[in-house]
Amino acid sequence: MGNKFKKAKRPNYSKNNKKVTVEDFTLHQVIGRGNFGKVMLVQEKGTKDFYAMKVLKKNEIVKKQQVKHILAERDLLIQLNCPFIVDFFYGFQNDEKLYFIIEYVNGGEIYHHLNEERNFSEGRVKLYAACIIIALETIHNSNAIYRDLKPENLLIDTEGYIKLIDFGLAKILKKKKEKCKTMCGTPEYIAPEVLRGKKYSKEVDYWSLGTVLFEMLHGMPPFYSEETDEIYEKILEEEPNISKKLSSEAQDLLKGLLIKDPQKRLGSSSRNENIRNHPFFEGLDWDKVLNKKYKPEFIPKVEGQEDIRHIDTVFTNEIPKDSRVDKQYMISSVDNKKFEGWTFQVDSPMTKKKK
Repeated sequence: MGNKFKKAKRPNYSKNNKKVTVEDFTLHQVIGRGNFGKVMLVQEKGTKDFYAMKVLKKNEIVKKQQVKHILAERDLLIQLNCPFIVDFFYGFQNDEKLYFIIEYVNGGEIYHHLNEERNFSEGRVKLYAACIIIALETIHNSNAIYRDLKPENLLIDTEGYIKLIDFGLAKILKKKKEKCKTMCGTPEYIAPEVLRGKKYSKEVDYWSLGTVLFEMLHGMPPFYSEETDEIYEKILEEEPNISKKLSSEAQDLLKGLLIKDPQKRLGSSSRNENIRNHPFFEGLDWDKVLNKKYKPEFIPKVEGQEDIRHIDTVFTNEIPKDSRVDKQYMISSVDNKKFEGWTFQVDSPMTKKKK
């Protein structure tokens, strides 16, 4: 099925009690940036496999009071097991930084491909939507909310399927019916109940799904402006302008997902209606999607694990280095204790649970 390369394996460091450190990897390219650091393409020296290394500065995490969020991201990635969610291999740290070693997915962001192609066909969107729905169901079944669904967080793998990345805003709920009130997300994709300051749950992810699918089909988000305040006003007050050129099934799916009342929204538990049964997905075999048995309409051109052609040159032009944090910005030993238990590697009890 198109360009398919062997998947990176986890070298069994734990059998010889060797701790994984940044020294076990060769840095190749910068491939992204986040709020607390950068993401680099790295190669494990022993196996020669390629991974994405997400590097986070502890001082920035502490300063922005995001320790709980970062630990939750790690915990959730360990828990989740889904072909449409990026794999997490290792987590380790030093006095200055935290490191995630995750699967490198090099087919490019949906955002990148939308910029290149403007919009996608309904057939292509149907497969992408199914992948995202399976990923969201996996997250929700783990009693968590994703909260940051957008084209930048959806990657295409070498087989042409979707991989969901970046769980920095995800929230693990302590109780099954617990709700959130924190306003977070990316403006164009935030649900109206979040903007209104109301308590919310998993329905926000289905709103974001609606905005992303709308963008895939139209080439623009449903509520767009250069000004953030105008985006919020449109989300709260306007109805999406859905193209009449789309099939009636696609139009109905978008309308159902973009209902402003979360209790009436498609995907809401109160609607007691499985989104998989929507007419847009008629004829789709969900087991075939889960097992990647369909041949996707689009398969990215990739020539090996280390291929970066689909990564933005804004990142790849940077020099890949794991720079030291200036001593004046080092965190205290008290703050460092907040990161106890961060380290995760092969054959730990957590890995065994995932298997």
